[in-house]
This record gives sequence, structure tokens and C-alpha cells, in this order.
Amino acid sequence: MEILGLEKVSLVDFEGYVCATIFTGGCNFACPFCHNNSLVKRQAKPLKTQDVLDYFKERKNLLDAVTISGGEPTLQPDLREFIKEVRKLGLKVKLDTNGSNPAKLEELLSENLLDYVAMDIKNNFDDYGKITGLPTAPVEKIKRSLQLLRDSGIDYELRTTLVKGYHTLKNIEKMGQELKGEKKLYLQKFVDSGDLIGENLGLEPIDIALARKFSDILSESVASVSLRGY
Repeated sequence: MEILGLEKVSLVDFEGYVCATIFTGGCNFACPFCHNNSLVKRQAKPLKTQDVLDYFKERKNLLDAVTISGGEPTLQPDLREFIKEVRKLGLKVKLDTNGSNPAKLEELLSENLLDYVAMDIKNNFDDYGKITGLPTAPVEKIKRSLQLLRDSGIDYELRTTLVKGYHTLKNIEKMGQELKGEKKLYLQKFVDSGDLIGENLGLEPIDIALARKFSDILSESVASVSLRGY
């Protein structure tokens, strides 16, 4: 595993559990508002996988779970094997993903290796290319990942980071149509971490009044819509 970061204890990454969070390197998206530029571009020093697993083993009586974030974790060829080692310690596993690798997601779900999934929904599907920095975004793969989660019975959440200029009432109305019947969506406030992929773009968060309006629109289609970070 290409592990470029470790948060030893988190009370917020996996709701209801004390977890450690690892951050993998590399991503197949280049979202300008991504706050983990150093992870995506692999600028951080890698940690030894065995050292990370040893830490989990030492703290398994204090931790409930491990969150695997990134970057995009499903790009890691040995993700399945790593998760198996984590689960041997009796720890739950949460996966953060952009949904672009349904084959890997299906593999993990079919073997009951995941306890919770947080999947990004960047925007309405027509505007995915613009927001992910890709000429052609893998929209059909993302739709497939969504269907896999729906069919799996696993608890999961969708999440959208709101950025001024990228998210409008029109975008959100389209998203609502595309996510009709979903159970849980978080609208996250954009925060400039100082380590953005899109440098010097003057990116700004959506203000809370508009975020609430977005939430109202999406609540017509999604059972639970919550603001996060506002």
C-alpha cells in the first residue's frame, strides 16, 4: 500500500467510532478544489505498510475502526489484502472513494470487507468533466458504483463539496434528479487548506444561505440531506 499519511486518532472520520485514518497516494481525478494536492501528486514521504499495521495492532483495544482515504484508495492494487489485515485485528473499515473503480468496489463488497462507504458525488453528471479536471469523466463507472452500493445493503453516504462557480441552482437541480431515492447526502463546505490542486484560482465556499437552499432542493429527492462544516 502506498500510504502517505496517518491520522492516529479521529473522532469525526467515521461517525460513532474512534478510528485511525490513512491517506493513500495518487488519484485519477484532478478536482481543482481538492485539498490534498500533496497526496494526489505523491509529494509526501511514504510510510511503511507494516509499521502502520503494527500501530493498529498496538492500539486495537483503543480503536474501533480504520478509515481509508486518499487520494483514491481503490487505485491501490493491494487494497484488498491490506483491508483483510485490518479486519483480522477486529477493526471495522470505512472506505472513502470517488466511485470511479466499480470493479474494485464490487470485489470488496462481495467479500464483506467494508463496513461503511463514503462516496463523492462531485456534481451533476453532465458537469463531471469540468469539475474533475478530465476531458471525459468516467460517469458510467460512477453510476455503476452507486448501484453497487444501493444493492449491497451496506450503510453508505454520498458527499458533495460545494464550491462557488462550480455549483449553481441549475447544477443542484440536476443532481437532485440523478440522486432520486438516495438515503443520505452531505453537502460539505469548501475549505482552502493551502494545498489545493487548483492554485491561485481564488476558489471560495458557497455561503450558508445558498447551501441551505441547495439542501432544500435536494431534500425533495434524497431522504436525508445535511450540511457539514457550516
